[in-house]
Amino acid sequence: MTDVQSTALIVVASGVGKHADPWHALEATSAAIAAIVADMGHVRVVTTDEVDAWAGARVLILNVSGDLGMPPGSSALQMDAIVAHHNAGLPILAVHSSSLAFRDDPRWREILGGRWIPGVTMHPQIGNSLIQHTPADRLPEGVVAFEEDFFVYDERYTNLELDVAPHVLAIHTEDGHTHPIAWWKSAQDGHGAVVYDALGHGVESYDSRHHRAWLRDAVRVLLNDGHRSGPL
Repeated sequence: MTDVQSTALIVVASGVGKHADPWHALEATSAAIAAIVADMGHVRVVTTDEVDAWAGARVLILNVSGDLGMPPGSSALQMDAIVAHHNAGLPILAVHSSSLAFRDDPRWREILGGRWIPGVTMHPQIGNSLIQHTPADRLPEGVVAFEEDFFVYDERYTNLELDVAPHVLAIHTEDGHTHPIAWWKSAQDGHGAVVYDALGHGVESYDSRHHRAWLRDAVRVLLNDGHRSGPL
């Protein structure tokens, strides 16, 4: 463990209440994420009701959601904390159903670089899915690529709305069309990097060696980004 990592706080914010849904076991997947990065710093798993416990995070990992069948309610408290973290030049890693979250607040769509659109975005039946990676030599320095194409038991989010700005890290193919499954927005203009990984429906996704390895590599790079941008 490097000096930067040994002193770093990694916060995994796990959705509860209006920031969860009936289809995702967020407590279990948040624990799986925390276990993967456990030796990379001080890892704290907290809920979206414990925003004060997000303070001091070098990397903020968001494993959150929202029930599309219910009114979203207010996310102002959570979004204020996310915006403050982002504006401090600190990185965010959002996973899977986080693209459904914070529907009442347009700031999340702007920060994430894309989102789930009700009635447009969907996913095929969960199963053993082929994820096609973007080779590292096609990505800028400091953007973490998956090492190769791989299969993972997971959902494949399809027809996500995506800005043109993010670097697409991986895609999947559905009905002859390709769809982004992970992307990376590099730090710029004083704002921290934002990475989105649409994989991670269940703990089975984190049984994948390729998924775990990429997650660790991404967090390692984001920790160093946070070290350059934020206080210890």
